[in-house]
Amino acid sequence: MRSGFLNSAGRQSVEVEWPPDMAGWFQRPLFDETSNRERIARLRERGVEVWGPERVYIGPDVPLEAVEPGAVLINAIITGEHVGIGTRSRIGISGNATIHNCQLGERVEIGAGLFDSATLLDDAKVRGFAEFREGTLLEEQAEVGHNVGLKKTVLTVAVVAGSLINFCDVFMTGGTSRLDHSEIGSGTVHFNFDPRGDKFGSLIGDATGILLRSSRIFVGGNCGLVAPLHLGFGSVLAAGSTLRRDLAQSQLSYGETSFDKTGHFDPEVYYDLRHKVFTTAKLIGAMHAVRAWYRMVRIAFADTGRTTLYQSAEQRIATHMRHRVNELKKVILKLDRSLSKQAARGLDNPFEKQHRLLLEKEEKICQFLSKEDESDFPPLPHVFVEDYGHQRLTLSHVDALRNLTKESASQAAGWIQEIAANPLRKMEDIFHNLQS
Repeated sequence: MRSGFLNSAGRQSVEVEWPPDMAGWFQRPLFDETSNRERIARLRERGVEVWGPERVYIGPDVPLEAVEPGAVLINAIITGEHVGIGTRSRIGISGNATIHNCQLGERVEIGAGLFDSATLLDDAKVRGFAEFREGTLLEEQAEVGHNVGLKKTVLTVAVVAGSLINFCDVFMTGGTSRLDHSEIGSGTVHFNFDPRGDKFGSLIGDATGILLRSSRIFVGGNCGLVAPLHLGFGSVLAAGSTLRRDLAQSQLSYGETSFDKTGHFDPEVYYDLRHKVFTTAKLIGAMHAVRAWYRMVRIAFADTGRTTLYQSAEQRIATHMRHRVNELKKVILKLDRSLSKQAARGLDNPFEKQHRLLLEKEEKICQFLSKEDESDFPPLPHVFVEDYGHQRLTLSHVDALRNLTKESASQAAGWIQEIAANPLRKMEDIFHNLQS
């Protein structure tokens, strides 16, 4: 795609060819001085603090009423018809922030970087030079440092990440507050892409972590997480480690530092997929539960004007979930080629039955992983609904959770677990009688 910029005199002077994945960002000229000044003046009239047309550009597709009075625009390029910026949020605190179709809650702070189709809830903070891509969600009080790249990643309330981090396809939770939170050390990378071109996601904690009653998880600095993984609450990964296996609850790992396995690698030949399939089902189950939580709790009890923000958060989770189902489908469909290749070579394939089963059940697997029929969800526990609803009359969502009685929180956890367990249970049923 080619797109032209306008110079200060209004004449097109430069033509640039953008990569396909960036094409949507630059469908219009980036500089439109007269109209931009008019839009900025209208924002200022509504009580938005804008540091000047030389430092802030507001695209013509931005609904100006979606930028709330009290928001502060310091250094920013803002485009997209689905933008929303809450009061007292500060955009571009450490350099230019380019924002496209993002929804930001109140008191959000964003430094320099590129932000596309992401949602940040109240009091989330991004220090600078970040790249947030489609499907990213930071819940209340979540924070990341400098040079952080996130895509299809959910960090729930108060999760903190350091600097120089690359996380794609991760759901992470854990901890009870901003003073007792799950943490990702600086320099850590989630390796979601393997030599076959397959992508897998990881589950750090589980969906019950959204209740703010779980032990925190600690991933030390300069770690490598090789997907797919599941880390239990309270687990600790020592700094400088590379992790290739799951960690149970409260387990300490120093990773794996050496390997003595060598051999021929064929990217078209697959082996045991049980762990990858089951971990994917657990991850998708967690997202089913959190989507149900947003629909039936957060949106249902939303304060006036907050429904759109929470709906956008739910859609980020849905984007990640659909992506995970599609990526698993791609792997399963490659198994036909793997089976043919091994048969042609006369190789013994101990996982032939498993692979044929996955091919046979591919459509069924994708259906139950994708299906989200609220009629299938158990009803919200009455005790929880009454308690949470009473708390929300005077408290924010986060404070309401912290004030729940032990009984109502326990019942809510059971409701979340029941929804989250369903995809894994159905996957285990498929594998039940398989001898591989």
